[in-house]
Amino acid sequence: MNISAIGSKAYNYAKRGLAIAPDFVLGTGNEVFTKALTDSFYGKLTKEGKREGGQYFKNFWTQLKDATLKTEKENIKQRKIHKGFFKNMLHQTKTLPDRIKAGWKYGVGKATKAGTNKVWGGIKGSIKSLGKRLPLLAGLFAIAVEIPNIWSATKDKGILGGVTETAKTITRVTTGMIGGAIGAALLSPIPVVGPLLGSVVGYMAGDALASIFTGKSHTEKKMAAEEEVQQSKQTQQAQTPQQHFDTGTTNPFMMQPTMTPQELAMLQMQLYGGNKFGNDFMAKQSGIYY
Repeated sequence: MNISAIGSKAYNYAKRGLAIAPDFVLGTGNEVFTKALTDSFYGKLTKEGKREGGQYFKNFWTQLKDATLKTEKENIKQRKIHKGFFKNMLHQTKTLPDRIKAGWKYGVGKATKAGTNKVWGGIKGSIKSLGKRLPLLAGLFAIAVEIPNIWSATKDKGILGGVTETAKTITRVTTGMIGGAIGAALLSPIPVVGPLLGSVVGYMAGDALASIFTGKSHTEKKMAAEEEVQQSKQTQQAQTPQQHFDTGTTNPFMMQPTMTPQELAMLQMQLYGGNKFGNDFMAKQSGIYY
């Protein structure tokens, strides 16, 4: 395969990936991807509630590829049904309360048949339904968190800075969502909390991996620069010698005499204009009288 063929194939993959990325982050693609991986890892769920035919992790990359192809087909199907990506996303968001309600009823019915607690069954059913829409909610939240960063970059560096941060955000969120889907599939055997925990841990791992290539965000760079300036000021202050003035006493206004008693007496004689004290005994003893 020559370079031209490789480039054409890579371009085709990138184009298809970009086409399903929005639906993967904000639509139903993430749910389909997670289910396809779960069925591939642990087998499809039977009517008895058991999984059969699981391949586990025999060929991980092939399993990822198959899950991606199923996601792509579902994406095309949903767009045709709801006439576009945004209408599909709006439909999935509006029907979320109904899905949670249906999950509650399903959980209660299942608990009734099994003779277990109905409330707990309803809670499990609701959480399961919410978990299917969790990628959509997580994607919306992740983008909402990044909006201040994109705005700050646009304000400081212009449109180019805003576009750059937008590209970084899309890369990090998409990679995080892929990691979350893989994590949810890996921990799906753990009842109730497994998929939720896997989604969170997987998202963090995917975001950290993407950050290696995208680098720090504009906000993170600003915070690092401000911290560096602050540390520089503190270091400069620590290295500047402090000046201390020795006044000879704790009170700077109390001055110690520097003249001898004789010099002081002579000064007093000059001030008072000669023999002012006459035969004053105290004056004679102090040496003032001459």
